Amino acid sequence: MQEVKPGIYYENTYPGSTLGAILLPRGMLFIDTPLRPEDAHTWKTTLLNRSSGTIHKMLVCLDDHPDRTIGANGLECSILAHKEATDTLKEYSTIFRGQLPESGSIWEKYPETTGLQWVVPDICYNQQIKFHWGEPTVIVEHHPGPRPGASWVLIPDQKVAFIGDAAVVKGPPFLGKANIETWIETLDHLLSSEFKDYTLISGRGGEISQAKIKDQRKTLRKIHKRVEKLASREASPDDVAELATNFLDDFKTLKEDREFYKQRLKHGLYQYYMNNYFHNPEEKK
Repeated sequence: MQEVKPGIYYENTYPGSTLGAILLPRGMLFIDTPLRPEDAHTWKTTLLNRSSGTIHKMLVCLDDHPDRTIGANGLECSILAHKEATDTLKEYSTIFRGQLPESGSIWEKYPETTGLQWVVPDICYNQQIKFHWGEPTVIVEHHPGPRPGASWVLIPDQKVAFIGDAAVVKGPPFLGKANIETWIETLDHLLSSEFKDYTLISGRGGEISQAKIKDQRKTLRKIHKRVEKLASREASPDDVAELATNFLDDFKTLKEDREFYKQRLKHGLYQYYMNNYFHNPEEKK
């Protein structure tokens, strides 16, 4: 567990997304959750041992991706997410059954997650919500792009931001539910002077530099341009998925993870094209 500023932590050792936690005088905010119930219990216990007289506890899910939401029940507290993320989670079955096989998600490596009870957030918000549980004030804001219901957690007084999947440290991002043009605008905002002195915590890998974020923005622009070109030719979704080989080297990967991340990119490109460009000729009749 890394302490970014007093009472502000992130944890990168559990399977799933990078976790965060903020210990405040009148409460504790968890940011995302481990995949497995036993890890959630350990994470919660570790933080409770560092807190003093915590009154409130709440989990903030930075989006609806299974990696960061399957294990939400394990923290045994109220859950907050953006309205669009909440609406998506309401559409899923109560029991997680592994709905997106071969998507390059971390949960696919842990078959024990199948059968866990998938809970819906208790509280949702539209644009912004603030926590006044003693200093510092914590802000949860909507920043779409990687997914429609993506959120950031900001602690302006400490200049720390948890940015979820807006930018990733290693491996390619998940593209399936993305709006790449909006995503690029979100990264432009993250690269503005407002965040110049911030410590930025990625939901996939921990602390991330402005240089790394610029690299991802550049790659997203290239992907968008190539997909637009294929769309103008009415290419098939399979043709678009094959772009994965072209772009995989733009992302940091270990040799042993290369095929896993290639599958993530292929699946994401296929779904992105299906969601944003592809129209079945039968639909035109």
